[in-house]
Amino acid sequence: MNRSRSALSALVLVTSVGCLSGPTAAPPVDGCPGGSYPDWSTSPYVLPFPVGQSWRTGLTNCGGSYHSQGLPDAFATDFDMDLGSLITASREGVVVHVEESGRDFDFPNNLVVVDHGDGTFAQYMHLTRDGALVQIGDTVQPGDSIGLSGATGLAGYPHLHFVVTGAWPWPYTSRAVTFRNTSPNPTGLVGFAVYGALAY
Repeated sequence: MNRSRSALSALVLVTSVGCLSGPTAAPPVDGCPGGSYPDWSTSPYVLPFPVGQSWRTGLTNCGGSYHSQGLPDAFATDFDMDLGSLITASREGVVVHVEESGRDFDFPNNLVVVDHGDGTFAQYMHLTRDGALVQIGDTVQPGDSIGLSGATGLAGYPHLHFVVTGAWPWPYTSRAVTFRNTSPNPTGLVGFAVYGALAY
């Protein structure tokens, strides 16, 4: 009996740790307190997946774990995407970093980093092995292919960790973003909700 309780306690602990856990339901979070969110209807960002597709969010702004208020990824958004799903550019920019050597459920964290030219960088994380579809120096437009989703780095299940930062590489501070090609999101996307990518 004690062994069963210990195992259950360990399971609860593991499943409550952000990107390490699976997509479990949690109360929606309405943005980060004090966050400066751009007008969603004119946002320079679109959802990071193809028009016509819909995906469910996981942890979002100040949603707990690594997304908690005050942490570097407070304004990050997780999209619960199947392994190998297409990820597309959310905003125009130049690719400045690519890592794709990690294996799913292992390290390193595969990612693509795009420089927007205004002091901000979009980071598309947890790509699958050899999953980058761009190279350093490539210019991307919204909707262009970036890579294939995976579960590398601190990812216990397949998802895209999307974050806009004010610096590259680490250490960085995340920035509040909204997306213009989906339902109204004045304080960013709500956690554990389905969003569809509309034409733009």
